[in-house]
Amino acid sequence: MTREDVIRNIFLAIICAISGVLGIANGSYLISIMYILTVMVLIVFILKDKDLYNMFYTVLLVSAFYDYTLYVPGIESVYLFHIVLGLFTLMSLFRLFRDKDIFMTLDKKVLAIYVVWFIYMCASITWSLNKSLAIKYIAIYLMMFTFIVNMMIYNINKERIKKTITTLLSLILLIIIIGFIEVILGRQLPVKHYADAFMSALPEVDQNLINARPIVFSFNPNNLSATLAMLLPICFYAIYKVKNIIFRITCILASLIAFSLISIITSRTGFAAAAVGVVVFSIYSIANIKNIGLKGIVCPVLLVISLLVAYNYSYKIMNVSPTESGQDQKKNGLANKVNALEDAEIQEGGEGSLNVRVTIIKDVLKGAIKEKHYLGYGVGNVEQYIKDQGNTGNIYSPHCYPIEILADFGLPGIALYGVYYLYLLIQNIIIGIRKKSIMCFAAVTGLIAFAPASFGPSSITYVFSYWILIGFAIACIQVYKKENNQFKPTSSSLMKEYRMI
Repeated sequence: MTREDVIRNIFLAIICAISGVLGIANGSYLISIMYILTVMVLIVFILKDKDLYNMFYTVLLVSAFYDYTLYVPGIESVYLFHIVLGLFTLMSLFRLFRDKDIFMTLDKKVLAIYVVWFIYMCASITWSLNKSLAIKYIAIYLMMFTFIVNMMIYNINKERIKKTITTLLSLILLIIIIGFIEVILGRQLPVKHYADAFMSALPEVDQNLINARPIVFSFNPNNLSATLAMLLPICFYAIYKVKNIIFRITCILASLIAFSLISIITSRTGFAAAAVGVVVFSIYSIANIKNIGLKGIVCPVLLVISLLVAYNYSYKIMNVSPTESGQDQKKNGLANKVNALEDAEIQEGGEGSLNVRVTIIKDVLKGAIKEKHYLGYGVGNVEQYIKDQGNTGNIYSPHCYPIEILADFGLPGIALYGVYYLYLLIQNIIIGIRKKSIMCFAAVTGLIAFAPASFGPSSITYVFSYWILIGFAIACIQVYKKENNQFKPTSSSLMKEYRMI
């Protein structure tokens, strides 16, 4: 057994022990076992990594996908992801200070935006409505910025970003498979989710429908829907990038299943985002038909057909428990929601998802523009502001990222975020065209799909997949903009990066 094998085995043993202890302490045995198997399969069989830094990065991405499912006993706000992020950050900083050329590779414009954003957050505490909320959200944003910077430090060459793409593809396929199994069995994974607090008070019909919808590792189905819509484009473009015909067929089937999961969740914004992703992918395919060939027609057509099939028939595969009276509860909930929009009468302050969302948007626009709160109400204080209005029942989450940005950071925040988003989008388009980089267009498609998808979750700030998408988009800019697509390390970094054991 080589020294690298020993290091890998010790590392995997530590990760398995930590996740195992958390699983036993919290009674989440199944989640713990799934996490261990995911890490083992990725590192040992798919990536075949033995380098400590590479393995830790894989564990970081896996922990991000597992969301809030593994947490410290008695402190449910501290997750395994936090532990891994802290340790990996120390390794990344060590590597950054050791080799200054790495810093030269990082995208300075993005780093500058994060610095300005963070300073503005801290300043906003002085005028925030709720100081404790402001401090809480500063911690959340700092954590997510740290996660993205870690992805930037890691993804400095083509070899690294290939590992990132492989890992993301594997994890996307994993959540699609698990979501499909949940639908077939009519049972969700035993994780904390949004309905736990009020499930017992709901009618039997509603309980059965909630349990029959997929959730995988997400806090609620809308989060899962947004995750699939934003990250699925990586699967679309992998069809052109990978030559293995079995893998191509797998990606097509996975897309069909993912569209079905979104339909079963009945997320209108999620399905719209998935459709936007397919449209952008189709435009790319048609524009590059000379290079792609027949696949440029077949693949988009198959995806469009998959969308239509999922929209019209996916509810039929649901395993909904019948009521005591034997009533069949299977129905096309997404189609019913879409059709309901035609006859919907918007009533500010009224009940129902649509009325509440419109009320929140109007309240925030009125506060920021009409009442001249141009600087917003302070980081994380959108919830406090909505609550103070008293016209949205017990719903205080913004359910729209632009509105969240406006309420928290005001007009300067909207301007800063607009520059940030457009920079990532336009840079990936330019680099994708110049360097003929398929994955840059995958990032572009994900960013465009994010626009409608951001209206689904209660707060996109809590959705790890959004930050993964952003990190991936920045990584594509860093790696593919270089002419030779290679990072040239200094002589000192030609040595093994880590010899800690």
